[in-house]
Amino acid sequence: MQAIKQYIEVIDGSIHFNLPKNFTAKRVELIILSADDNGNDSGDFQRFLLDSPEMSDNEYQTIEEKRRHLNQWK
Repeated sequence: MQAIKQYIEVIDGSIHFNLPKNFTAKRVELIILSADDNGNDSGDFQRFLLDSPEMSDNEYQTIEEKRRHLNQWK
């Protein structure tokens, strides 16, 4: 899976960005998170994913494994 993380300004309710030339995906899933937060809602996105009815058991397990891996570095 290809992934891009960019911080983009919202101007009059619109955003615009150019994908890198080597980005080859034909379809993307776009999730917009506010970067204005001070970190208090950092778990909200994870809770959103874990509560998603579209998430399979395998996807849930993968996220849990990644969470355990990341938590070992805190």
